[in-house]
Amino acid sequence: MLQWARLQLRPGLCGALWIAVQLATAPLRAEPTPAGLSSQQEYWAQIDRKDWDAAIASAQQLLAPLRPATSANALQLAEALLLLGNAQLGKRNLVAAESAFSEALTLTEERAGNSSSRLLDPLRGLGYTLAAGGKHAAAVPYLDRALLLLRRNSGLFDLSQQGLLRQLAVSQTLLGQLLEAERHMLYLLRVGEHAYGANDPRMSPVLCMVGDWYIQVGQMWRAREYYRTALTIVEKKLGRNDPAVVAPLRSLAESYVQEVHLSLLGIRTRSERLPGSLGSSADDAPAGPKLLSAEGEKALLRALKILEGNPDRATRPLQETLLQLGDWYLMKQLPAKAFPYYGRAATLDGTQDSQQAASASALGFPVQVYYPTPNLATRNRTLPAAESEERYVRVEFTVMPDGSVKDARIADADATDRQKSQTLEAIHSSRYRPKFADGKPVETTDMSYRQVFKQRKETTKETE
Repeated sequence: MLQWARLQLRPGLCGALWIAVQLATAPLRAEPTPAGLSSQQEYWAQIDRKDWDAAIASAQQLLAPLRPATSANALQLAEALLLLGNAQLGKRNLVAAESAFSEALTLTEERAGNSSSRLLDPLRGLGYTLAAGGKHAAAVPYLDRALLLLRRNSGLFDLSQQGLLRQLAVSQTLLGQLLEAERHMLYLLRVGEHAYGANDPRMSPVLCMVGDWYIQVGQMWRAREYYRTALTIVEKKLGRNDPAVVAPLRSLAESYVQEVHLSLLGIRTRSERLPGSLGSSADDAPAGPKLLSAEGEKALLRALKILEGNPDRATRPLQETLLQLGDWYLMKQLPAKAFPYYGRAATLDGTQDSQQAASASALGFPVQVYYPTPNLATRNRTLPAAESEERYVRVEFTVMPDGSVKDARIADADATDRQKSQTLEAIHSSRYRPKFADGKPVETTDMSYRQVFKQRKETTKETE
C-alpha cells in the first residue's frame, strides 16, 4: 500500500490532507506582550490581509530592539521571532522561517524549560515549516513533541490539536508510515466525537477529512463509508436539502474520479468492502472513464440542485460544483454535457470577490481532466531511486476550445522510440478543461506536458 503515498496525494474536497500543509501559512498567534502592543496589532492586521512583506517588516521592527538576547528579554525575543517566522512562512520563505522558529525554540528551551507550554508555538511552527519544504522526516519529531505538549496542557481531546494531527498524517503518509498516519486520522475522529458527539452535523467535515485520507491510500470503499456516514448524519439532523450535505456529496463523487486517475496510472484500488459496510456493488465496478459510477453523477447533480435552491449560498461552491460536473462529463467523453456546466461556471467570474480568486483561476488556463498514462510509464514506479533511472518525453501541443488536443509534437526527450510514440498517443487521447475568455472557451497554444519513465539502472538499451 506504500505506493499510494508516493504516487498520488491529491487534495480532497472536505478540508483534506493538503490543508494540513497549508496550515503552515496560518499564523500561530502568541499572546501579545504589553510592550509594542500596537505594533503587534498592526502586524496581525497585516497577517490577516496576507500582506507578508509588511508583516515581515513589522516583525523585524519588533525584533531589532530586543537584540542581543539577555536573560531578561530572551522570552520576548522568542515571541518576536515567532512573529517573524509566521510572516516568512506565509511568504513561503522557508529557509528564513526555519531559522526564526529554530532560534525561538532554542531561546524558549533555555529560559522556560523543556516542558513549558511556551514551546508549543515554536515546535509547531518549525514542524509546519519543515513539512512545507518537503522535509517530512525532520518535521515529524517536532510535530510529535508539540502534540504531546498540547495534550499535557490542554487535555487529550482538545480541538486545537486537529492541525497537528492532520499534518502528522500528511507527513507520515508521505514517509510511508501508513499505520501511524491512520492512527492520527482516527484520533482526529475521536477528538471530534468527544467535542461534538458522534451524530452531530459538525462531525461531517471531520468524517470527510478521514475519508479523504483513505482516498490517498487507495482504500476507496472505506473512504466512501465515511462520506456516506457524514451525509446520513447531516440529512437526519438538518434535512436532505441543507447546504451542509454538499461537501460529502462532492467528496463521494470525487472518490470515483480519483479511482479512475489511479487506474490510469496502472494502480489497482482497494474497492472491496467489509461485511455489513455501507458500500454498494458500484464500488466493485471496473474503474474507467466511461464507467464512472452513477452514484457519483447523482451526487453532483443533487449538490448542484441544493446550491441553486439556496439564495444565501456563496458563489465559490456553486462554481466549483459546476466545474466538477463539467470535468465529470468530459472525463466520460461527453463534451456536449460538459460544456453547459463550464459555460455557467464562466458566467460567475464577474461575481467573484477577492476570496474567490482560486475558483476564477480554474477557468483561466487549461486543466488536464483525462490522460491515459502510457503503459510503459506505469512500470517500475515503486523502484527505489538507487535502483532506477529516469527518461522523459516533453511534448508541446494546442488545447482546442472543445478540450481536445491537436498539433502535438515532441519538443525534447531522452526516451526510446516506443516511449515517445506512447506519449504522443496518450496526449492526443487526453482531454482538457479549456481556457475561458469573456465567458467562452478559447484555443490555447504552446501547452507542454512532461512524461517520465522509470527503468532499472542496469538497462542499457531499449528492450521494450
